[in-house]
Amino acid sequence: MKAKIHLPIVGFVIFVVVAVVLTALVYGSLRRDTAGPTDAYSALFTDVTGLREGDDVRVAGVRVGRVDSVALDGDIARVMFRLQRDQQIYPHTVVSVRYQNIVGQRYLGLLGGPRGPADRGLPPGSELGLDQTEPSFDVGALLNGFEPLFTLLDPQQADALSQALIDAFQGDSGAIASLVVQATEVSAVFAERDEVLHNMITGLKAATENLARQDANLDSVVTNARRMITELNLRRQTLVDSVGSLTGAAARLATIGEGVYPQLSEFAYREPGIAKHIVSERDQIAFLGANLPLLLKGLARVSQEGSYGNAYVCSLNMMGFFPGLNNLVPRIVELASPGNVVKQSQKCRPAQ
Repeated sequence: MKAKIHLPIVGFVIFVVVAVVLTALVYGSLRRDTAGPTDAYSALFTDVTGLREGDDVRVAGVRVGRVDSVALDGDIARVMFRLQRDQQIYPHTVVSVRYQNIVGQRYLGLLGGPRGPADRGLPPGSELGLDQTEPSFDVGALLNGFEPLFTLLDPQQADALSQALIDAFQGDSGAIASLVVQATEVSAVFAERDEVLHNMITGLKAATENLARQDANLDSVVTNARRMITELNLRRQTLVDSVGSLTGAAARLATIGEGVYPQLSEFAYREPGIAKHIVSERDQIAFLGANLPLLLKGLARVSQEGSYGNAYVCSLNMMGFFPGLNNLVPRIVELASPGNVVKQSQKCRPAQ
């Protein structure tokens, strides 16, 4: 009976021990502690984008430490890291934030600068200033510029080219050859699309030439725009006051509109309505429309000399009210004129 009771307890204890051991192994793998004794250092950076606690510290690609913390000190980032005791940091050592993989994971790279035989390592706890650090390089912005290129490549070629670019920018000399190979493959892809590229380059050339021809106009536009903005800036207070005046005027117009709206509404919706009156007088309106051009032409003649009326009387017949004298008076004028011919001025002479 006791053996049956002890058997589940023993099994549970074994399960707990195995679970604790596996948890410790997983935690140790994720934490990535540095083996052996270590010394703590700190470094100041202007940009540590992507660097996280627990990331590696490497020398020549070999892991020799880990990042303990990343904190902000004013507008400067302070990185605390731990380094194996057999590794030294010298006054000429440069600490840089580097890309570890295409996913964007970073690590701290230690680059040993030139040093003499008398140089000694910095004591533990030392802090490296901005003159000994290189900030994180935003390779994402660089790769985004290659987006049109990557659309023409298959995913494997794009990944290989991206990794080669990252390694080359991080100073890996072995990646230069890989970058050349990837560039050759990219050139081969573009060679298959030479006609498209030719048309694109031709279009860019035409656009550039057009812009070059419009250089003077563009310069004039920029100059005038700058002058206009400067003038507006000088008259800023006047414009602000004008806006206030416009606001007051708009308020007054709104008040007037509220007072006039009932009368306008009554006028528009009254019966029988203005349209019916217009229809009933359509003959008179048609006659007015037919003779209006002649009236306007006569008014134009009278007012064409300036902002005043100018009429020249050529023949004035005061006997118009006496039809019997209409022909007699002009005849008397002819007989009284020399040669029995009425002399007209230049304005009143009929066109030849």
